[in-house]
Amino acid sequence: MNPLSFVLLSLLTAPPIDSPNSCPVTLLSGSGEPNSISVTFRTMGRLPIRRLEFTCTRVGVKTVKAQQAQCYEPNASFVPRSVYTVSYVIPGSAPGTVLVKVKSVTFSDGRIWKPTKREPCRALNIKLPRAK
Repeated sequence: MNPLSFVLLSLLTAPPIDSPNSCPVTLLSGSGEPNSISVTFRTMGRLPIRRLEFTCTRVGVKTVKAQQAQCYEPNASFVPRSVYTVSYVIPGSAPGTVLVKVKSVTFSDGRIWKPTKREPCRALNIKLPRAK
């Protein structure tokens, strides 16, 4: 096998850098206040994101209603390959942990991407401190 064939073979068998099925949002970090969280993320796709929805679940809370918070950007314009920080109110003032996951991404062309078991997105655990 000559060197050119080896290079071509490795390029053809390698996964694409920007696979259309990979998670278009990478959660980078998060911080918590007594009743709110901030999430920093990077957009990874090639198209702008028009709508972004997260699941924000309080870990260890007994009632289902108290577990979920509304964490979404309904009318956004997140350009590709940029870093953003968004903030959300978390009901209740008890300390604890909020688990943040990407629920869905709507691109500017109308396509909707959702994570699957085969193509998950990274999750974040954000600690909520005690109210002062």
